[in-house]
Amino acid sequence: MGAFLVKDIMLLLRDRSELLILLAMPFLLIAILGFSLRGIFSGDLEALEMDIALVAEEDEAQAVASIQNEIGQMGLPPGQVQALKQAAQSASPQKMLISLLEDENLSELITVERMARAQAQESLDEETVDAVITLPEGFTEDSLRNMLFGSSGGGKLELLVADLSSPQTDVLHSILQEFVRTVNFEASISRLSGREAAAEVSGGIETITARQPITSFQYYTVGMAVMFVLFVGSTIAGQANLEQKQMVFDRIRLSDRPPLLYLTGKAIAAAAIVTVQLALLFGLSALLFQTFAADSWAFWSGIAIISITLALSVGCLAALMVAITLRLESDAVPAIFSGGVISLMAFIGGSFMPLDGMPEMLRAIGNWTPNGAALSAYFSWLLEPDFGQLCEPLMRIAIVAAVFLSLALALFPRKGGTA
Repeated sequence: MGAFLVKDIMLLLRDRSELLILLAMPFLLIAILGFSLRGIFSGDLEALEMDIALVAEEDEAQAVASIQNEIGQMGLPPGQVQALKQAAQSASPQKMLISLLEDENLSELITVERMARAQAQESLDEETVDAVITLPEGFTEDSLRNMLFGSSGGGKLELLVADLSSPQTDVLHSILQEFVRTVNFEASISRLSGREAAAEVSGGIETITARQPITSFQYYTVGMAVMFVLFVGSTIAGQANLEQKQMVFDRIRLSDRPPLLYLTGKAIAAAAIVTVQLALLFGLSALLFQTFAADSWAFWSGIAIISITLALSVGCLAALMVAITLRLESDAVPAIFSGGVISLMAFIGGSFMPLDGMPEMLRAIGNWTPNGAALSAYFSWLLEPDFGQLCEPLMRIAIVAAVFLSLALALFPRKGGTA
C-alpha cells in the first residue's frame, strides 16, 4: 500500500493545474472576498454606508387634510371623528418613514437627501446616490385609508437602486420591508382593539454578543478551505480513471495484491493531501492576512483535530468516487463532481455566505455535509475554544465518512469486468 500511496502523491505533484486549483485559487478568493467584505463581518458599517435620494411627489399636509375631510363626512360620533383626525395627523406614513431613515441609530449608515424625480434619476445614473425612494402621488392617502379603515390596496413605495446585488441594497430592502410590516401590524392591532393610536417604527443596529465577531478573512479562509478540499476527491477519482484506461488497475487485479489495497491507498493519499492542503491554507493565511491571532498550542490543536477529521472524511469521499468511477469506467463522475456538486455542497455548507436566513431544511442538510459540519466546528472553535462544543460537528463528519466508506466498499469492483 505504501507504493500506491507514494504513486498517487507523485502523480498529483506532477499535475501543475490541479496544484494551482487546490492551493493558489483558495488564496486568491480569500484575498478578494476578505478585503471586499471585511466591514460586514467585523461590524464596521463603512462597507454598508449609503446615500439615498428621497422623492416625495405629493403634498403631505394636503393629503392628510383630505383624509380628515373624509372622516368628517362619514357621520361618526364627534369623539370618534376627533380621534381619527388626530390619528391621521400623527400616523402619516411619509412622516414615519422619514423619521425612521433619519433616526440617529441609522445616521452612521444612511444619508438622506430630498430631491426632485429628475434630479434623483440623474444622481442615480451618475452613481452619486446608491438608491432612490419615491413616494408617488396618493401614497399618503392610500396608506392612511388602509391604516385607519382597513381598505384594500394601500400606499406603495418605489425603490430604485444603482446595484441590485450590492450589500447596501439588501440592507435597505430589509429596512423598508420591516417598516411596511411594522406599520401594517400596528395598524391592524389598533383597528381590532378599537384604538386609533399611531404606529411607531424604530430602527437601529444592536450587538447581542460579547465575543469578538468572525472577521471576513476568518470566514472565507475557513469557507474556501473546506470547499477546496473537496476537489481532492475529484482529482483522485480522475487519476483512477486515467489508470484504468492505461490498464494499471487491471494489472493490479491480475497480480497477487488485494484490489482493496488500491482503494485504501487512494483514500489515504486523499486524506494526506487534504491534511497538507489545510495546513498550508491556515498557516499561510495566518502569516499573510493575520487571520488568526492565537498562537497557543491549545488553539492550533483544536484546528488540527478538526482538520484531521475532515481529511479522513474527504479520504472516504475520494474512495467512494474512485469506486464509482472504476465501476462505471467513465470520467463523468469526477467531471460532474468538480463541475457542479462541489459548488452545491459549498453553497449549502455555508462557504460563500452565512445560512442564517436560509430555510431550516437547507441548513440541516448543509450541517450534514463534510464541509458544512467542518465549517461549524471551525467557527465554534474560533468563537469559544472548547473541546466539548466540537463533539457534535465532529460526530456528524465521522458518520458521513462511515457512510462514504461503506458505499465505497460495496461498489468497488474486485474481480474482472465492471461487476
